[in-house]
Amino acid sequence: MKAISIVLLISIGLALQSCQDSSQTVDERPAIKSVSFVGIPTKDVRFDAANSRITVQLPAILKGGLQPIFELTDGASVLDGVMADNTIDLTRFCYCEQSRNSAQEKEITLRIGNKTTTTVYKVDVVATGVLKAQDSNEEFTFSRKTKLLELNLPVENLYTNPNITDLIFTNVATGKGTRINADAACLNTCSSTAPNQLVFKLSSPIESYLTTGTYTIAIANGISFPQRLIVTD
Repeated sequence: MKAISIVLLISIGLALQSCQDSSQTVDERPAIKSVSFVGIPTKDVRFDAANSRITVQLPAILKGGLQPIFELTDGASVLDGVMADNTIDLTRFCYCEQSRNSAQEKEITLRIGNKTTTTVYKVDVVATGVLKAQDSNEEFTFSRKTKLLELNLPVENLYTNPNITDLIFTNVATGKGTRINADAACLNTCSSTAPNQLVFKLSSPIESYLTTGTYTIAIANGISFPQRLIVTD
């Protein structure tokens, strides 16, 4: 009986040790304990820790980019997913749908790690409305001899994958409109360093279509921008 008791005690001890090791492994898993974003109300952030997923509803104008504030478990750090300026890159949500059409390409991932392992989180962003021009009286200048027209147009709700295939420039003096397209290909792009700005880079032969003068700017879906384009030689 003593021998059996000793065996049972050893077995129980090993089982308890096994449970402690398992618990310790779970505790050592690097994790996000809480998350918030600068300038975004708490009600617009949903953190599903069990499924490693963060959902954030963006404001119409995202000031300073998407800046997360994490509380992490002891020894954990952010390994990937946050840029050097402490913002999350959202450019995959402001390119054309045609160029970013797979679900995987649109996923934002955060990798949290410690000395032994890593944990991956997914970030979903939700826009609050449709693309809209910001009210601004900024002017753009295009010199025809440069053969490159760059426009950074301030907008609301940029991160909705806008698909813009036509730009319309109307000469203020003559009323003549010039439509620029690229055979139904997307014209717009965006940049992580220019939040809330719809970016267009139009190269030669753009100088052949726009003569000197002042132009209004619009896109084919009906959005007119308050900015003016001044074209010079």
